[in-house]
Amino acid sequence: MALTAGDAASTVQPPRATAIACLERCAASHKAAVGGKIAITGRRLRQVDQVDFPAMTGLVPATPNTVRAHRLVVMVPRHARTGQPRIVDSSGRRYPATESLDVVPARRLPPPGSFDVLGAKVKPRRSFFDRGRGVALSFRFRARAAVDVRVKLVHGQQVRRRWTLRRESPYQRHRLRWDGALSNGRAAKRGRYRFRLQRAGHRGHPSPAFNLYDGMFPVRGPHGYGGPVQRFGAPRTGGRVHQGQDVFASCGTRVVAARGGRVQARGSDPVLYGNWVVIDGRGTKTDYRYAHFRHPASVHDGERVRTGQRIGRVGKTGNARTVGCQLHFEVWPRGWEKRHPVDPLPTLQRWDRWS
Repeated sequence: MALTAGDAASTVQPPRATAIACLERCAASHKAAVGGKIAITGRRLRQVDQVDFPAMTGLVPATPNTVRAHRLVVMVPRHARTGQPRIVDSSGRRYPATESLDVVPARRLPPPGSFDVLGAKVKPRRSFFDRGRGVALSFRFRARAAVDVRVKLVHGQQVRRRWTLRRESPYQRHRLRWDGALSNGRAAKRGRYRFRLQRAGHRGHPSPAFNLYDGMFPVRGPHGYGGPVQRFGAPRTGGRVHQGQDVFASCGTRVVAARGGRVQARGSDPVLYGNWVVIDGRGTKTDYRYAHFRHPASVHDGERVRTGQRIGRVGKTGNARTVGCQLHFEVWPRGWEKRHPVDPLPTLQRWDRWS
């Protein structure tokens, strides 16, 4: 059965306003003075033509350049009062907002040009370069209008990176994430960092401090470093020398990427290395090789890997079958099989202390 025009109209979902935030001339997150701008968010707001404020005899038009699918911006008119504004569709139907607007006198507004941070949080306080979603900064600030917020990443007395967040609204929760990389893509040095928030011409407000570590110990369980035979440079049959450090652990212990990067190569060598994988260190020239996995590596050629991501499990494949369950770990500062590897033990011991 065909729908009539009336039936079709009845299926159109009405607009719905679910939240109100002040953008300019603000006293709090949704408290605005007469003449201030507010943002109304919700659903199907493209259908809204006007806004009806409490204690008003006229309507405030919502012009096309202020309306988006889920957001519209209007000015608080003279004589408006505290209460629930109503949005008005093209047919004149009024739909109340689910949140009230507090209209305040101008004397309760922050001074013009002010900028005060109301709170800043950083998670986690112990972060690893290129791990997961990185370090999360969240903050709120008080101002009279939307402003550009400058965020500086500080290490000691040095600014290591800068961001500018454009036209951010006061009193709202704002977020920024950092994965440990500098603006040139290189890895930041390990150490203690904090963010500094400011508006141009104003003093900076520091965030809580956090520690950034440059790598995670790859064996995620009880482990040991063995004896002289397991050390870098130890002699091997056929005139070879040991090119890495062996870490003993129970077979099946999880092995993670010590540094995020991309898989350069992987394979299975039944004679020497067993199941192995090479991952480059993002932001550096260094490559890392992991060997003797119980099964083939769980990551593949060209795959992007994050610090702390599982890449295999401790095993005794290759020539480890007669020695015991272990991870063989190599560090190549110029790239895998370019020039020479270096002794990984100092790096492993450093990672071991904080992982």
